[in-house]
Amino acid sequence: MVEGLLRRPFWRDLPLPVLVVTGARAGAAAQLAERFKARLPYARPEKGANKSLAELVDALAGANGALGGNTVGNTLLPAPRFPLTEFVLWARAQRDKRPEEWPKARWPPPPDSRPGQEELKHRFRARFGVRPSLQADSRKRWAAGDFLVRAAVFFVPVATVVAWWLDAGITDLIPLAPGLLALLLGVGAIALQAVRFIRGTAFSRWFRLHRYKDLRRTAGESRPKYALQLMNASEPEIEKLLVYAMLEDLRQAYRKWPRIPWPSWGRGLYALLVLDADDPVHARLLRILDEVLYETDIVPPLLVIVEDPGQPVPPPADREPRTITEDVEDWRSRVALRGPEPRLRLAGDKLVLTDTYEPRLRGVKARAVGYWLAMVALLLAPPLYVYGSNWFGCGSGMMSAEQQCVGLSDNLAEIAPDPALLPILERIKQQNEAIDTRQRVITVFYLGVLTTSHPGDDQTGGSAGELSGIAARQGAYNRLGSWQIKVELANSGQYFRHSEFAARMIRQRAAGDPDVAGVIGLAWSRTETQDAIRVLSDAHIPILSTTNSADLTPLVYQGRPSPYFFRMAAPNSAQARAFELWLDHGLPGGAPVPPRRVAILVERDAEDRELYSKDLADALAKGPYGSAEQYRFADQDELASKVDLACQDGAEVLLYTGRATFLNTVADTREHQCGDKVQILASDDVTEKLAQLLVKNDFTNKPAISFVALNDMRQGQGGNRTQTEIENWIASVKAVGVSRVHAWMGYDALLAVTSAINKIKASDVDESVNIAESVAYNLRGLGVGGLIQGASGKFYFSEDAESHAALPRGLWLFSIDAAPGSSANGPVLRGSCTVDEKAPGTAELEVKCSFG
Repeated sequence: MVEGLLRRPFWRDLPLPVLVVTGARAGAAAQLAERFKARLPYARPEKGANKSLAELVDALAGANGALGGNTVGNTLLPAPRFPLTEFVLWARAQRDKRPEEWPKARWPPPPDSRPGQEELKHRFRARFGVRPSLQADSRKRWAAGDFLVRAAVFFVPVATVVAWWLDAGITDLIPLAPGLLALLLGVGAIALQAVRFIRGTAFSRWFRLHRYKDLRRTAGESRPKYALQLMNASEPEIEKLLVYAMLEDLRQAYRKWPRIPWPSWGRGLYALLVLDADDPVHARLLRILDEVLYETDIVPPLLVIVEDPGQPVPPPADREPRTITEDVEDWRSRVALRGPEPRLRLAGDKLVLTDTYEPRLRGVKARAVGYWLAMVALLLAPPLYVYGSNWFGCGSGMMSAEQQCVGLSDNLAEIAPDPALLPILERIKQQNEAIDTRQRVITVFYLGVLTTSHPGDDQTGGSAGELSGIAARQGAYNRLGSWQIKVELANSGQYFRHSEFAARMIRQRAAGDPDVAGVIGLAWSRTETQDAIRVLSDAHIPILSTTNSADLTPLVYQGRPSPYFFRMAAPNSAQARAFELWLDHGLPGGAPVPPRRVAILVERDAEDRELYSKDLADALAKGPYGSAEQYRFADQDELASKVDLACQDGAEVLLYTGRATFLNTVADTREHQCGDKVQILASDDVTEKLAQLLVKNDFTNKPAISFVALNDMRQGQGGNRTQTEIENWIASVKAVGVSRVHAWMGYDALLAVTSAINKIKASDVDESVNIAESVAYNLRGLGVGGLIQGASGKFYFSEDAESHAALPRGLWLFSIDAAPGSSANGPVLRGSCTVDEKAPGTAELEVKCSFG
């Protein structure tokens, strides 16, 4: 029965009775309670040990009181603290401490006495100052540590979020400022929290709100002056306030704070007090306890067991004899209906005490352990979530996502790259190790797809090409014996989904390092690459994108482009113009195609992350083919149905703007659902896929397909000297499946960086010069005075203030010869286009095409 009363519900605390054991043998109440002695806040004052109520309360809840002792075993939960009770006890004790030099005026002095206030102020500081509070005894130091930990649980997550928010906004100003500011915020808040609760100032406002109005502290009244008021109060008033303060302290110790995980959540047992009614001081405490409960309606988390040698309680004449458990349940039902009714008398002859009884408290211990686990989770979860929730197993600077390690690392074992990339990455590692460290070492980051979560959706051909081109240029430049280029790797994961995280890791790595030159890669047009561009641009790090062609990609500042984004490929707007000119001229074997006969197939994804297809379709919608019907699809099944519908609607050209992943679906559906004269016109993304299918002779039905390419596929391998240089490098590492257009673009991107570095070296430069900002400055207008001779052709960067694209760029118009009996197994050139500025220093482009 006692254990049932002491067990604390998780959500709502219940009223507890004062159990009065009558007619039992001596020590029965103590025997009831002693089994719980080491498991909860417990007190059993000896009979006759205290001469007054104040002494008894001091023994229970004073500085060395039994209820405030560290008696809660095996839970690590702190014992209750009694700052309110200690203050009232201290104020009462000052009445007996008249200073010898005090004038003849009465003691205690009245509350408005200035000398009295000054005297109490000195005494208050000596007793409740910060240093005495921490040095008084070991329990105060325990309490200090306890409250510091509690405050940390609340403020560490807050500081983490603040640091993350600041890190996203002002990192380019002072890289250490966000973390330092969050640290100062956390330390300051923890210090304030500790002072308020260790010294009890957080509870002192209770003195202004409690039920005994004549003893309230007025607004703005200092605690020393309030102590003078208590010194002048009568003994009965002080006794009531003492008991009331003790119960309030207990209530605060068990209070479930809604915002902070206070240890009160972990307390599974109520406090227990054992008294003897034969002791007049104990009896007075019980009488005052009854009065306080009646007058204040407080519900203290305290079970009181009283031993009363009086006569047993006779059972009611109109009822059958009941068990003690039934008595308790009846009391609780009456309390729930009519309010506090503290006393519950138990007949001693009903008590059955078993010496072998052991409390069943596993659930109580589990509750305490659960509280501490919640504490640890709250401390660790926010930093892990903000800075990489799954770092474990991937190393510093990386996180685990979709069974891949994404982020920044120089350890290939941690990245675990696709096997097709491994020989290329191993050679880059060797070239990095061979760097002449006597020269200034400039770091260039590659940000691209190094791992895939779905091997069937292979994207590593483009990455293999970019890395091959970058590595070929790195080796050639480092052999010059001047400044050296080091290539570091940042894995964005499949579909560039974690580009922003990789960019953040690059930004952290580059913070304070003047030898970072820029980032190369980000080949896909997706919102994730936009997020990465914004992160890097905020840090003033130039980005050279290889085949990212969406006009939307650099527009990361509310529709304005990033001045740190440099595009190596022709943009989609130019490609859309090439489509228009080709359709107006006529596809192979046909006449010009009117807009009503063109069906534009637009790829979309559920998260609206894909930019390439949408951007290309939007560019077409602005020109003469703006009236062409658009058919949107999300997967291959929906694509097949859209192709079927487009052919039923009378389309003669299926203009496919999606990714190469679904190319076979378009070809197969056209073959079986459309007329023989319906042709396929595809964008540049299918180029590499077509090349692979043609080499393997694995193209479904070999249908007629026309497409735009970013490179001249007829040149094959080694079309110019730089391409030959790249081919020799690829052959030396025995790499396979390498995309040539990506290799040429990657080579030219690093060529642009090294050309900018050469301009920096030509001026007087010292070690403190920020290479990244200098590279960005020198890339703008690079080659205007003399074109750069690259693998993808000659190029320069526009002098436009914001838009930076490598120009002139070529677009090639190819088709796959599907004529019956044709022996051609490669692409057939149908025309070419040149993309250049309309006027020097502008972002407007002009597209000129010729058809053969």
